[in-house]
Amino acid sequence: MISIYLIISFIASVFTYALYPITGLFLLSLSSAVIAWDFNIGNLNIPLSDLIAFLSFGAWFLIILYRLIFNPYKRIKIKFPLIFPFAIFILIAVLSLLNHPNPGAGVYYVFRWLILLYAAYIFLPHNLIKKEKDLKLVIWGLAISSLLVMISGWLSLLGQDWQNDFFRLQSISWNGIFPFGENHNLIAEFLCLGSFVWLALKEWTKSIRWQKIYTSIFILMITATIITFSRSAWITLFLQLSVYILWKQRQYIKKQAALIILSIFALMLLMLPVFGRMQILQDRNISSTENRVLLTEIAYKAWLDKPMLGQGIGRFTDLVANNIRFTAKYGEAIDSHGFLQKIIAEMGALGLITWLFLLAVILKQAIIGLKNYNERAPWLLPLWLAAGGSMFYQLFNTSYYKGKVWLIISLALIATELARKKYGKN
Repeated sequence: MISIYLIISFIASVFTYALYPITGLFLLSLSSAVIAWDFNIGNLNIPLSDLIAFLSFGAWFLIILYRLIFNPYKRIKIKFPLIFPFAIFILIAVLSLLNHPNPGAGVYYVFRWLILLYAAYIFLPHNLIKKEKDLKLVIWGLAISSLLVMISGWLSLLGQDWQNDFFRLQSISWNGIFPFGENHNLIAEFLCLGSFVWLALKEWTKSIRWQKIYTSIFILMITATIITFSRSAWITLFLQLSVYILWKQRQYIKKQAALIILSIFALMLLMLPVFGRMQILQDRNISSTENRVLLTEIAYKAWLDKPMLGQGIGRFTDLVANNIRFTAKYGEAIDSHGFLQKIIAEMGALGLITWLFLLAVILKQAIIGLKNYNERAPWLLPLWLAAGGSMFYQLFNTSYYKGKVWLIISLALIATELARKKYGKN
C-alpha cells in the first residue's frame, strides 16, 4: 500500500513542479526540522524530509529530461554551486573506502548522505530559486518549522516539576512520535537557526507592526534556546549575538565601550539564577561530558591507525561498537558528536582538510557578500548568522550531513547572489 502512495506522491510532485516549481522547496524547508517521522518502504526506513527531498529532486530531473527531449533547442541553464570543493570532499570519501572493510556499505553511505545532500539541499535550491520572492517563500518554510519547534518546547514545560526537579525546554511526543528528536540538543540546534531566520524576515519587511511581531518571536526563541540548558546552544547563541551586535553597532561600540561593558556585567548578574540551574544540571551531567571525551579518544586512535584516509566513510559507529570500554559503560554505539572527530576518524587528514576547504569557500562568500551588500540588503547578516550558527553547532552535534544544516547555507548563498545582481552595479 505504501508503494502505491509513493507512486501517487511522485506523480503529484511532477505535476506540482511543472506548475509551481518552488512548492517542493517550500515543503523541504518546512519539514527540515522533522528527523524522527519515518516511512518504511520495503527494507528502507526514510525520514519525511528525505522522502520529500527524493520526490523533489526526482520530479525536477524528469521535468528537465522532458524539456531536453521535446524542446532541445531551448537553452537550459544549470548551476553547480560549490561543486569544486564538494566534489573533492566526495572524492576523498570514495578513496577512504580503500580502508573500509565493507566498501558496499560505504558506497551506500556516500549516496545516502553526501550525494543526496548536495543534490537536494545545495544543487536544487540554486537551480529553482530565481527571484527574491521565491527565496522568501522557502525561508518562510524554515521560519514556520522553527516556530513549531519552539511551541513544542514551551509546551514541554507544562508536564514538568518546576520546584523539586530540574526543568528545561525539551521535545514533546506527538502521538508517540518525537518529530524533532527526543534530545533537547536537537531542538536547541534548530532554535539557534530559527531565531535568526525570523530576524531576517524582520529586516525584509517595511511594516513597523510586523517588525515588532518578528522581533518578539526572535526574543522568545532566544529565551527558549537558553532554557533548553544546552551547553552547545549557549556557546553558539553567544557567538551569533556577539557577531550581530559587533557588526550592526561597530561605530556605536567604539564610542560607548564603557557603557557596553557595564551592560554586559549587569546582564551577567541577571543571568546568575540561570547559571545556578545550569550548575545543578552539570552536576548530573558528568557522564555526558565523559561520553564525549571517550568518543574523541576513539576518533584520535582511529586517526593514528590510518592518518591519511581514515577508517572509511560511515564507520564511526562501528569504531565505537568495537570499543569495549564504551559499550560496557554506555551500551549502544552512537555517532560522533562533532564533525572534526567524525571526519578525522573516517576520512583522515585529507578528509578534514577538504572539509575545512569547503567551509572556507563558504565563509569567503559570506564575508564578501556582507561587506559589499549588507547595508542595502540587511537580511544577509541574520541569514549568514543562522547558517554559521547551524554549522558551528556541528562541532558538538551529529547533523553535519543533514538538510536542516545545509539548506540555510544554500539560502544564504542564494540571498547573497541575488543581492549582488540587484545592488552590484550600484
